[in-house]
Amino acid sequence: MIGTAFFLVMVALYCLGFVPLYRGIMEFWGVYPFDFPFVDTDTVLSAIRCINRGVDVYAANPCDVLNRVYDYSPLWTVLSVFPMTRAWLPPIGMGVDIIFLLSLSLLPVGRSWRNARWITAGIVSSATVFAMERGNNDLVLFVLAVGAATLVCQSDRWRLLGYGCALLAGLLKYYPMTLMLIATRERPGRFMAVAAASIMAVALFAIVTWHDLVRALSLIPTGSYFGDMFGSVTLGGGLTEWLGLPPVALKIIRLALSLLAISIGVRLGTRSHECGALTVLNERERAFLLVGALLILSCFFTAQNIGYRAVHLILVLPALSVLRDTSNIRVFRYALPLAIGLLWSGAWYHDIVAVAAATIRHHGYSLVQTGLWIVREAMWWSLVTLLVSCVTDLLLASNTVSACLRYVNRHDYKIKI
Repeated sequence: MIGTAFFLVMVALYCLGFVPLYRGIMEFWGVYPFDFPFVDTDTVLSAIRCINRGVDVYAANPCDVLNRVYDYSPLWTVLSVFPMTRAWLPPIGMGVDIIFLLSLSLLPVGRSWRNARWITAGIVSSATVFAMERGNNDLVLFVLAVGAATLVCQSDRWRLLGYGCALLAGLLKYYPMTLMLIATRERPGRFMAVAAASIMAVALFAIVTWHDLVRALSLIPTGSYFGDMFGSVTLGGGLTEWLGLPPVALKIIRLALSLLAISIGVRLGTRSHECGALTVLNERERAFLLVGALLILSCFFTAQNIGYRAVHLILVLPALSVLRDTSNIRVFRYALPLAIGLLWSGAWYHDIVAVAAATIRHHGYSLVQTGLWIVREAMWWSLVTLLVSCVTDLLLASNTVSACLRYVNRHDYKIKI
């Protein structure tokens, strides 16, 4: 309700002409609005307009206000069946935001007023406001992820629809393909059937769109290591640039940190599984934790990500709020404040840097900015390690993985005999 109310207030301010106040509130939230809302929605819509004119949007997209070439999945181009014009942008952008807000009602309810306040704090965070102001298609992925997490907790037929939502999300933006791991909740035979159907769908998609798919993948953008970006490459890239290290240092630091985070996370997740740390969660909390963690880990380890993609952390907040109160593994209690802090990092990072820039000399300002950047990176790597442990625990408890482990253990026992 609070998130919807905030959205309606901001829409009213913009539509009634109070644009300076609108921009001031957005900037306080750590979001610097574009000249018009939903500029990222227009990335897709402008490409559709140009495609309908016969333009190769993977080479150039003159229909886009920023001349951005089209670098999204070819699947979005099926929208070219519609006679798209610029007049379509406001209703479609608004529709994406509204559907996103409606999907929030499907989140597991906080078990206490305090937990509900934590979840609400994440919903109205700078990452959420950033994603909604841009109308970024990660909101569409969020809605599909909510659908998948909700449906896999239902009957067999509904679960298949949930896997369809996960597969569609993967085809639309690649990194969510790991969501198909939610099918491990099925018995091994059914899991293999779902996996085979998914592989065939992906193969068919790749065959049909191969030419454009390869070009789109080659166009995935990168940004400043010190800006509003996160990912496994950011810390290594920033240190390499800051300290003047050779380019190979970036790859070495990234690989070392990734292996360290994954190894610690898997070990902690195995320990968590053995002591039943996540058994305090109900079925829906576990499903949303797995879906949200998979989305964050996938985008973190595969690419640089603009800050609005942290919106997927909202999916894990209900489970993390429970673990903060009940977990018998101490480190899990830090996951919730880390997630909230990162959802709001756009605000506190930019606001503190702005104050430092206005009050101290350039050298001191640079130190403040670098210090905040290191803190933010430490928070990301800490949370990612905890999310790896959660995914490890949840997968070990799944029907398919546990059945496979029982088979391996029996086979090893027979060999020893």
